Amino acid sequence: MSADRGFRMTPQRSVILDEVKGSGRHMTAGEIYERVRKRNPSMAYGTVYRTLHLFAERGLIQEFPFGDQASRFDGRIDRHDHVHCHECGSLHDVDVPSAIIARQVAEEQTGFVIDGHQTVFQGICPECQAKQKVTNRHDKQ
Repeated sequence: MSADRGFRMTPQRSVILDEVKGSGRHMTAGEIYERVRKRNPSMAYGTVYRTLHLFAERGLIQEFPFGDQASRFDGRIDRHDHVHCHECGSLHDVDVPSAIIARQVAEEQTGFVIDGHQTVFQGICPECQAKQKVTNRHDKQ
């Protein structure tokens, strides 16, 4: 048992954490499972799924649930913002300096002492925009 984390870091958990931290992407549990299985073919999906939620709960990774789309997991735990495509579900890091000002405004307006925040911008990514343009061109013909 690790005193700083409150749970034992098993070899299976270590592989899962390595994949999330080393990917540089915001993957779903299914995507992480596929990558982990290449390194450990006996790993069960349930193990990956439960471990991801444990890591998010303990602050080792971040989880971003998006309604009926699959949650995305981020190995980067420092304060940063995201853009999310509501068409394909992709999630990308973005550094927005004005988000710090938003935190100050929120504290002033509410009296809260805010110890963290995330901003997630919603929209349509360039790839999905291109697909929509192609579809629209075909519909007009």
